[in-house]
Amino acid sequence: MFSLDDLIQATHGRFLSIGKEIFREASIDTRTIGENDLFFALKGSKTDGHEFLTEALTKASGAVISRGQSIDFHNKTVVLVKDTLNALQQLGGYLRKQFKGKVIAVIGSNGKTTTKELICQFLSKKYRVLKTEGNLNNNIGVPLCISRVEANTDIMVLELGTNKPGDIRELCEIVYPDCALITNIGYEHIEGFGSIEGVRDGELEILPYVKTVFANGDDEFLMDGLKGWKGQILTFGLGRECDFRADNINFYDDHVEFEFYTDTASFPLKTHLTGIHNIYNITAATAVATFLGISKCIITQVTEVFTPVKMRGEIIKINGLEIFLDAYNANPSSMKLALEELARRKRERKTVAVLGDMMELGSFTQKAHEEVGRLIKELGIDIFIGVGKFIKDALRYVNGHVFDDAIQAGEFLKRQLNGSEVVLIKGSRAMQMERILEVLKEDVL
Repeated sequence: MFSLDDLIQATHGRFLSIGKEIFREASIDTRTIGENDLFFALKGSKTDGHEFLTEALTKASGAVISRGQSIDFHNKTVVLVKDTLNALQQLGGYLRKQFKGKVIAVIGSNGKTTTKELICQFLSKKYRVLKTEGNLNNNIGVPLCISRVEANTDIMVLELGTNKPGDIRELCEIVYPDCALITNIGYEHIEGFGSIEGVRDGELEILPYVKTVFANGDDEFLMDGLKGWKGQILTFGLGRECDFRADNINFYDDHVEFEFYTDTASFPLKTHLTGIHNIYNITAATAVATFLGISKCIITQVTEVFTPVKMRGEIIKINGLEIFLDAYNANPSSMKLALEELARRKRERKTVAVLGDMMELGSFTQKAHEEVGRLIKELGIDIFIGVGKFIKDALRYVNGHVFDDAIQAGEFLKRQLNGSEVVLIKGSRAMQMERILEVLKEDVL
């Protein structure tokens, strides 16, 4: 929530019309905008928000624009600025500076969204928490989130994403986090960075802005990058040297149990999330929660009932068929973890890997997809089905069938199933791998 005075102080914009002076939040989408919202007419590569201004003003309390409009403002608040995106970011930065609570930034190559959601569920039992929604973690989504801050908000938990140098620095100039959690360093968005060292450097742009970092202590590459930093480093992971660690991990058919340790305490945790990567996510989130005074009773309760974020490690069971849907995104690191989890779940069943292209890998594209094939063979996955043009490189190491789109792959998969397999569906967002599940629902589900 913010006021017209906040907006003017932040942007130095000029009034064209004045109506309401208090707004619930900033919005850029006329499809979801509310009557107490303020519309920012952003200009994108394909659309220009100014084209939707008339519609926005029939629904919202006003708008921020960057060029004059010969339309009826309907007595709504309209403010003229030089650049609407810059104005949105200035508003977010201004509101952050007024905020007296803590700001936690969640960054890293894999597991950000699940870890963020866990942290929020832990903290919300004691504090009023504002969080970024879904993975809206860029220079638009983050200030939109901050615009919703209220007077009684205690903590903001903000996921910050990056796909090129400078992104984290730009976001930190808005967010100014008090502490950061770094999940890991992997090959996500490597096309924009050029090397794994570039990925690490991009994530570590956050260091000048924070005093405390929660870091994956088992990620030696990450820890090497933190050497020499003068702030407080608290580590999480499975290694015995970690400040917060998971141990005695036991995998069962439908859940995992493990012990969470700190230097001064330990307690058992049970989760229905699957895979060793989620043990890291839980341990990371529990480290933050413990540090901020959340009781082990709350952590235990939340962990047991927490369900996967949509399309991120969902387990769908239909009679004897088990589908492991992890279709929100993919990079070499997360693909390896998903395939290892598929192999772990095999038992006496056939395993099927339905994998789509991994995007934004640049010069690493061919090698990364070949490695997928090598890993499928090494893990003994029974059936491989690919979707896209890059995943064809996996066929250098393993037999399989590759299709142009997810619908074709789904139709083929449906003919292969007898109802007792365990199936992994994974690929980058652009591949729309969830459509395979839609095909299966026609007959199998």
